[in-house]
Amino acid sequence: MSAILAWRSKVRPARLAGQYAGRARFQPRHVELVPEELEPAIGQVVELGFAGVAPAEDIYAGQNLYLEWRRDTLLRGFVIPEQDLQFVEAARPKPAMLTSLSIGRIERIDRRLRSESF
Repeated sequence: MSAILAWRSKVRPARLAGQYAGRARFQPRHVELVPEELEPAIGQVVELGFAGVAPAEDIYAGQNLYLEWRRDTLLRGFVIPEQDLQFVEAARPKPAMLTSLSIGRIERIDRRLRSESF
């Protein structure tokens, strides 16, 4: 008789696009380069979702990229590089807090990211 044991990787799984990333203050390194639409967001704390990693040819190569979680009121749909964020807590929302609205948003972000080439 043989037994099958569950294998678990010791490596932390990679973040998935659309996954909740936490709360961070938007503090751009180069304020003079911030588009006018983003100026009101400077210094504001915003909830973020992981959008992906910038490709090698990007100006932010290798950095994590983030989108505003559940809405686009502060960041106006802009993808923000990690260097312009100051994370204030690493807490994740409790599963009970995920609503069909937030799940739908995650699915839309995931579809959008899969269709774009980062």
